[in-house]
Amino acid sequence: MKSGRPYSIMLVALFLLSLSLPVQAQGDPAQVVEGFLQAWATQDYATMYSLLSDPSRSQYTQPVFEQIYIDASTAVTIESLSFTLLDTRLQGASAAVRYDLTLQSPVFGTITDAGRTMRLVSGSRGWGVAWSSMDIFDGMTAGSRLEVSRRRLPRGEILDRNGRVLVEASGTIKPMYSSKQNMFGPEECLDLLANVLRRQRYDLASYFAPYASETLFFLGVIDEETQATRGQELIDTCGAGISDEFAGSVRHYVLGNGAVHALGYVGPIPAELLPGFRAQGYADGDLIGINGIEKQYERELAGQAEQVLQIISSGGIVIREIGSREGTPPRDVQVTLDLELQRATAQAVADAFNYAEPNWAAQGIATGAGIVVMDVNSGAILAMASYPFFDPYLFVPSPIPNRGQFLTEVVNDQVRRPLSNRPVQDQYFPGSTFKIVTAGAAVAEGVMTEPTFFCDLTWDGSQTWGDTSSPRSDWRILELPDSKYYQTPAGDVTPQLALAASCNPFFYEMGARLYQQRDPNTLSDYAKRMGLDGPTGLTGFVEAAGNIPNPTSVEQGINMAIGQEVQVTVLQMARLVAGVANGGTLYRPYIVEQVGDEVVNQPLGVAQFDFSAEVMAAMRDGMCEVVSNEELGTAFAVFEGAPYVACGKTGTAQSGRREPFGWFVAFAPADNPQIAVAAMVEYGREGSETAAPIVRRVMDAYFNAEPVFYPDWWNSGPYVPLDIPEGQTGA
Repeated sequence: MKSGRPYSIMLVALFLLSLSLPVQAQGDPAQVVEGFLQAWATQDYATMYSLLSDPSRSQYTQPVFEQIYIDASTAVTIESLSFTLLDTRLQGASAAVRYDLTLQSPVFGTITDAGRTMRLVSGSRGWGVAWSSMDIFDGMTAGSRLEVSRRRLPRGEILDRNGRVLVEASGTIKPMYSSKQNMFGPEECLDLLANVLRRQRYDLASYFAPYASETLFFLGVIDEETQATRGQELIDTCGAGISDEFAGSVRHYVLGNGAVHALGYVGPIPAELLPGFRAQGYADGDLIGINGIEKQYERELAGQAEQVLQIISSGGIVIREIGSREGTPPRDVQVTLDLELQRATAQAVADAFNYAEPNWAAQGIATGAGIVVMDVNSGAILAMASYPFFDPYLFVPSPIPNRGQFLTEVVNDQVRRPLSNRPVQDQYFPGSTFKIVTAGAAVAEGVMTEPTFFCDLTWDGSQTWGDTSSPRSDWRILELPDSKYYQTPAGDVTPQLALAASCNPFFYEMGARLYQQRDPNTLSDYAKRMGLDGPTGLTGFVEAAGNIPNPTSVEQGINMAIGQEVQVTVLQMARLVAGVANGGTLYRPYIVEQVGDEVVNQPLGVAQFDFSAEVMAAMRDGMCEVVSNEELGTAFAVFEGAPYVACGKTGTAQSGRREPFGWFVAFAPADNPQIAVAAMVEYGREGSETAAPIVRRVMDAYFNAEPVFYPDWWNSGPYVPLDIPEGQTGA
């Protein structure tokens, strides 16, 4: 037998050799490193911490350790992590494991950190990671930090259809201050501010009330253009001090609040969206588009910031550049809105509510309005306004004192809902404007066999049609005694004159005939053919779909014929009227035309009414009679003397409150239609009394006509409510 001594010497020699030569990662240290890196890949920081050595755990608490990795992940925007173990070196109670690390970042792409080394020590719990910040990135020594330097170019501009600036990257707004004793007269100042700021006068009066006569207080902000055009008037009437000292540079909205629902506004990134925006390369303090065009085209307007990820020493020296991304320049967005028409539209609505404040627009009555102006031959939206407006500068740091308080008031107003985009997001009973559809269906289906229909003050379909809601009345019974329509039947009417007179009995009868003599769903089918069966397809906005049900009884069929039982949006009605004006084409509405040099939207016809020439003429001629027929036309008085010929339809619909929704829809000029307009006033009076004068003011602006004054009775009281019985409608 051989001696055991040489064999023992050989084992010792082999052991000593193993301490200096790499071995395959199949022992405990490699398993620990593998577990540590796998836990990092899934952001399981608790498991990572559990794999640290006792000395490392005593040096770093778990919350501190986890926050270090969270901060690193945020800076790098780590999307995924992969690794390859290379080899392990053992030396007594210590080990070194070499590996390659690859990080994927949506901002910086692939970050490769090859040939890294993680050191471990053996203790009472086995092998543990002797951790340092170098285990995040090689070169990240104690006291150093990961830092992302960003360079973002100014945000792109929003231009109108003619290339005029609606929103620019930076402009100056200035706060105004005064006291009541410095004003020419507080009442006159309230009138002026309501007009200049497009704010409701009673809101301003309530704001003024608590201040003592000598107390200096904030009035509002204006831009330099408004200061140039209205500044002296504000000084003379309000004693306004317009402060240059506290002026602020902000993203500038040329129309102020006048296009805020269409264009949107910018604000800080909401907390719940921060992770997603960080992954796109945004910093926590960046401003983003919150609504409207600003939100829809955020990527194009903002561009991408140029970014560099570096390790910076405690002394500010760059230790290592880990990754970088080239930026992309912002692009301008050109919209279909017309700057001056949008200005006039917003002003028309704001002025209407302030002028009518002693009457239908008093606090607690009318709550808001919506209006859309559309090109009938393309679907391009030329103007869109939702009232009440709100200040886009409330959402960003600006020279508005107590900005948070004003913003809270806007957000919490659930009665007037200033943040709601009424023309697109809200749906309403259309009332008599829906009679355009009923008239078209009645002519197309041939249910009116007699030459004329006698439009009486009442209609009873209980015996002939089984209508349990009969007798029903014409709207003329509801008129005040001083009205020319009061207790005066419209008489014999054709379908066209029935539209002109908004004759309820005619449409009750046609609704019953369509339901009983044709398929019960006939009228709803015609409404859907005319585009009232869902969203219009306006990109970038959340649209209400409307509601066109299939009637299940003759009562519902009759109610539908007069615009009850159905709900529509202002935008849907504008498109319907455009279709009547252009010969039956439904265009997809659009508001963005071009981004940079790229045309993104063009006119697109998505459907046809597919009506005969006779049917189209009946609807179109009937709408023209509404405005031109002196005896019967429900909007004749509103457009009398206009230097253009408009065609339209008034509407007054039940609202669930005592006060109705007032509608007016129109196109012009009659012989060569260019624009369609739809307007709705919430909880006012008849559409001929409220919405129609606003549309007249907008059309005056479009055709460069001298604007007419609003009706005198708007500016006096008392307000007389209009009670519409269930199953009936106003003009």
